[in-house]
Amino acid sequence: MKKSTSYRLEIITPERVVFNHEVVFSVIPSGLGPIGILPGHAPLLGTVINGALKVRDTDKRDILAFVRNGFFMISNEGVSIITRSAELQHQIDVQRATAAKERALKLLSSKQTGIDVERAREALRRAELRLKVAQGAVA
Repeated sequence: MKKSTSYRLEIITPERVVFNHEVVFSVIPSGLGPIGILPGHAPLLGTVINGALKVRDTDKRDILAFVRNGFFMISNEGVSIITRSAELQHQIDVQRATAAKERALKLLSSKQTGIDVERAREALRRAELRLKVAQGAVA
């Protein structure tokens, strides 16, 4: 029996299919830490956290994407990531991400009462991660 050298990776959001291609390797930002996936990986279910998804396609191109909280499933058919939102590196609107970062910083530095500090911190983390992916500055 021939061993597979690639697998199908799909990233699905409520609005659309963001990615659906054969790949040879991926690293998912999971709740347990980054999970590297090669062809033939054992079946697994897990959570996806906000972060950078790294992919190498069958043409040996490296692809980055920002993924937002969700779930992943590894099966014999491939890997499915179901997430609240996802953007490939070239799709990230840097101006919008920068504006979101500035809004979050302004909110966190204000002396207003009644601010949802945790929500503002999460918005800041998300904006910073999107900017890092857009710049290709992920480890």
